[in-house]
Amino acid sequence: MLVVDELKKNEPHLRLVAVGLVAGLGILLAGLWWVQVVSSREYQEHLTTQAYRTIRLPAVRGKILDREGRVLAENQPRYNLSLYLDDLHQSFDAAYGELLKAARLAQKHNIEIAEKKLDRSLTKAERKRFAFTPEQLQSLHELARVRVANRVVAQVSQKIGQPLTLDPVAFNRHYGARLALPFPVLKNLDATQIARFQENFSGALGADLELQSVRSYPLGDTAAHLLGYLQRHDDSQEGEDSVFNYRIPDFQGAVGVESGFDEQLRGRAGAESLLVNSQGYRQSETVESHPEPGQNVVLTIDLDLQRAAEESIANHHVPGALAADARAAVVVMDVRDGDVLAMASSPTINPLFFTGSLTPDEMQREATRRADVKLRPEINRATQENYAPGSIFKVIVGLAALEAGLNPEKYYTVEPDPTRPGKGCVYIGRRKIDDTAPPGEYNFKRALERSSNSYFIQTGSDVGAERIVALAERFHLGENFDLPTRQETSGNIPSEDRIREGWSAGDTANLCIGQGEVSVTPLQMAVVYSAIANGGTVYWPRLVSRIEPQDPMSHDVATNLPTALVCDHIGVSGRSLRILHNAMLAETEDVEGTGKAACVPGLRICGKTGTAQVEDAHNRVVDHTTWFASFAPYENPKYAVVVMVESGSSGGESCAPIAHDIYQAILDKEKGVAGKVLAAN
Repeated sequence: MLVVDELKKNEPHLRLVAVGLVAGLGILLAGLWWVQVVSSREYQEHLTTQAYRTIRLPAVRGKILDREGRVLAENQPRYNLSLYLDDLHQSFDAAYGELLKAARLAQKHNIEIAEKKLDRSLTKAERKRFAFTPEQLQSLHELARVRVANRVVAQVSQKIGQPLTLDPVAFNRHYGARLALPFPVLKNLDATQIARFQENFSGALGADLELQSVRSYPLGDTAAHLLGYLQRHDDSQEGEDSVFNYRIPDFQGAVGVESGFDEQLRGRAGAESLLVNSQGYRQSETVESHPEPGQNVVLTIDLDLQRAAEESIANHHVPGALAADARAAVVVMDVRDGDVLAMASSPTINPLFFTGSLTPDEMQREATRRADVKLRPEINRATQENYAPGSIFKVIVGLAALEAGLNPEKYYTVEPDPTRPGKGCVYIGRRKIDDTAPPGEYNFKRALERSSNSYFIQTGSDVGAERIVALAERFHLGENFDLPTRQETSGNIPSEDRIREGWSAGDTANLCIGQGEVSVTPLQMAVVYSAIANGGTVYWPRLVSRIEPQDPMSHDVATNLPTALVCDHIGVSGRSLRILHNAMLAETEDVEGTGKAACVPGLRICGKTGTAQVEDAHNRVVDHTTWFASFAPYENPKYAVVVMVESGSSGGESCAPIAHDIYQAILDKEKGVAGKVLAAN
């Protein structure tokens, strides 16, 4: 061999190199023998005591923005004070050792007492009665862990100046099921608590701050019904891994935009791998896949108009009720394309109630309001509740009559009501129907602005229920708009079969004044008045304008949702619409008009007030639903505003003032935009 041959030569340098090579090979062989033979059992046992655990990491949820990019829903960091159990396991073992030592001393003492009574030593079988059961040892383990955890919690409580308590049951349950994850002691620390903890416990054993991303609604309950809310949902989504040992709390949209666009908002969860020892404590962690953040959803809502609507509802609430408990709804729509610019519903509810992120007092207050069957704050009254439209339905009756050949200048005489001086009435058979208008002569314009029941019952009866219903169907009343919010009801319009079978003159009379077998939502009436304003095109209402990536530097392209989607055409003449527009303008501008409270200087508004009776199961009137439906400006309509107030006095008194505030906000906004453009030029 080469090495042996070199050793035979009488050259010291070569001999030294050869000896070094031989020694190195010997050490290497010895090391291999030690690892593979002597220490093989130790390494094998070490490997079998380790295992991997996978954790599902939720993605950061996308934001919800108004049409100008202002934030309505976002995510905020929340700091939780947590116990890291892997840092405490030595303390757990030490505490268990002390408890076990004390238990054994007590065991020995009990044996001595028994032997003293028997005056002999116990047999092996008798000693077994004093042996610890597995349940007793488990109880000692649990008691030891709780004592250590309580000690750490007490230290933290003293340092941060916040009373803290440990729930032993929850702690031991967490230890048994989620040992590798931190145990939260105090959630959602404020800035002062965070500062005190960092100052006194930086690097302390066992307790640390845990960062968690939580849903936040910076404007409180603004647009709460439209935004919707989240509910706890940790399951994997389509395309994600489905098998995890642990799942960090995650949420899914339940209703509203949070639900309808949950797939886009939620993003894709990531995965983390934990190496744990035989006891379940973490040894190391590796992120296998990073979460992919959700996308932002941009609404058609204008925050300025949304706030104006909500604030006006609160300012003009029904006397005797709290402003927060006013039962009302407002819809503002762009008549040119169907974009919903504002959708307000009152009373509202804090969306954080459903994620449990409120204080205990706030949670109790919200729960009490939810339990009130009259308030029902969780209901979106703009889309989710059926209401009799009352007199705002008369525009459909009037259009049907005009299309059937009604002469708008022909006068109809309203008879005086013998039981109500100064008011009119109409008889359908033996049934008397009250009229809010006084007796006298009425043409189409005066009848609409004074909202004469007698005129429209007579006119509608001449036209026939079939034509009225056919026109209402072209407005798509009685149908859903397939809103993505899961908050929609279709309302009701009598079918042709219903009119052919068992229909009476009284039913037609009810239909003509928006009562009886007709019900609508405020959103549906906003669609109706938008179509009347724009010349007869019925647009699908649109709530979301586009979906865009959270990161503005991302290469992902925003997705614009189609706008101005045509649902139908009502098919009426321009002449009929002009006559109706002029009559609706008189509603707000003439001395006799019932909607004068909606007037805004510099903006000509076409409107219609309405008051509908609410009856109980015994046909007794128990309440009223009041309305003001409108569009503006008269010369070139852009906006439709529909206001509904439950338990109002009348549409002119309860609803028109709210519409006034909204139109004022619209006018102020347009002037502000025009001023900015002028300044820029």
